[in-house]
Amino acid sequence: MSRNPYQATLDQPECDKRRVSTPIHTEDPSMLNHRRRRPAAISLTVAAVVLTAIPTLIFADSDPVKYPDMEEEWYVVTMQDAKCGYMRSTSNRVGDVIETRVTMFFEIARGDARVSIKSDQLYVESLDGKPKSFSLEMSMGEIPVLYRGVIKKGKVHLTTEQSGVQRTAEYDFDSEIKFAWGQLLEQRTRGLTPGTSFTIKTYEPSLRVDGPVQTTLRVHNKEKVDVLGKSKELTRVTSTVKLGTPPAAAAAGGAASANMEVTTESWVDDEATPVVAVVDMGMLQVRMYRSTREEAMTKGAPPEMFLNTFIHVDRKVPRTAVEVTYRLKLPKDSKNRLPELPATSMQSFKRISDHEGLLTVKRIDWKALEDAAATEKPDAKLKPYLQASTMLDIDDRRIRRLARRGAASATTPAGKAAALRRFVTDYVSDKNLDIGFATASEVAKNRSGDCTEHGVLLAALARAAGIPSRGVSGIVQVPDGPLGAEGLNAFGYHMWTQVYIGGQWVDIDAALRQTDCDPTHIALALMPLGDEGMLESLMAIFPLLGQLEMEIVKIK
Repeated sequence: MSRNPYQATLDQPECDKRRVSTPIHTEDPSMLNHRRRRPAAISLTVAAVVLTAIPTLIFADSDPVKYPDMEEEWYVVTMQDAKCGYMRSTSNRVGDVIETRVTMFFEIARGDARVSIKSDQLYVESLDGKPKSFSLEMSMGEIPVLYRGVIKKGKVHLTTEQSGVQRTAEYDFDSEIKFAWGQLLEQRTRGLTPGTSFTIKTYEPSLRVDGPVQTTLRVHNKEKVDVLGKSKELTRVTSTVKLGTPPAAAAAGGAASANMEVTTESWVDDEATPVVAVVDMGMLQVRMYRSTREEAMTKGAPPEMFLNTFIHVDRKVPRTAVEVTYRLKLPKDSKNRLPELPATSMQSFKRISDHEGLLTVKRIDWKALEDAAATEKPDAKLKPYLQASTMLDIDDRRIRRLARRGAASATTPAGKAAALRRFVTDYVSDKNLDIGFATASEVAKNRSGDCTEHGVLLAALARAAGIPSRGVSGIVQVPDGPLGAEGLNAFGYHMWTQVYIGGQWVDIDAALRQTDCDPTHIALALMPLGDEGMLESLMAIFPLLGQLEMEIVKIK
């Protein structure tokens, strides 16, 4: 494993809680991480959106009664105009069902490191397009997570498995949801007449397990399109995925993704099979081109995505600051609206216009929290933040043991939270940039990772110790260090933890060694870290990438 360029900083011993001593890594849109071979949340989110939008139009045929017989399509995948992977789709009739499988792989470069992701998704449907079952294997860390679902009597019976440990859940299943084959049948019925527009409810377990994802398709005219150096005349079809906020995320106050839309432009042939597809996610442009297997599998040069998400400012915020006011802006010509930032115990947001707002961030009075009662009874609305989930698998014996060990002899909620923060900072001893978005039990086992792993493990240990917890995705000031040399004035994307103490949500940051978080911690999205809407809660950040501008207005 390559030496982490921040290792000298990361290996520092426990320090003053106001000191920002560990590095941040900002190429990820939702958290600060950098790894060699494992996937990041950015990759997972891109894959989820692609898998939602693309299968709708694959394997179209002018004959509506002809069923697929091991039809196969290959696609070259590019990002930022650099070849980074492939997608393979197959469709086949097996007895009285249609099986559609989509396999996707791509890489992103971060300096000398490579982040790779491979997802394998299978949909099983009746011949008339009724959903029957599905499976999805996706790696969020070193150990893949497998989703398996069976649809019966208006319910989806979902099993999630990692390392042989299974979790089961049951959700209502919207009768209007269509998988890949059902979507295709709908497309065949509607045809490719310019001006045609219709909406389909789809299902993507990595985006959301507790409800449908709404996709609207619009057919446009034919256009000449460059396909790997060859000009072709194809019909343009726009697929717009609308992300509603899951109930758990809305309850957390993380409603910034409500009504957010991600658009995919596809150029299809006369049989409605995509030849070119472009997923527009702000500064992230993912393009796919239909190709031969050999072209798709040819190794490419993954795009560099490390420094280009930094948000530069004109000065640094001192470590001793207690309150900072920021002006946040998007370009006036941006098609995106500055999202309504979550109100927390540290920050308050005042909108000026669709593209501009003022944010004030204050330190929490930690001394007052320490005097909170030794016993607090969380009300019903906090119950989800004490429960186990795929990411926070607090039923794991190692997690339970570490929670008892980390809390030590602390008796108050604040004392336990502070002790657990210190414990996680030191327990994750391999402060490397090679880990993706690992589950808490995986972090507990491997003791490796960056801010996402610190944040997830701390949230899990807090829940296991009886303290409600959730994650925060946002930005934080880049500390001095090897990344940009001394004096770099910039903020980068990061993840940390919130715990519920004394009637309020309190920010604590194990990766940056801060119990008393400094006012450079700006929350962009709150993450319940449950199974519902796991990745969807991160989507609010995508419109900000490469567009968000910041000005430090006042420092106290």
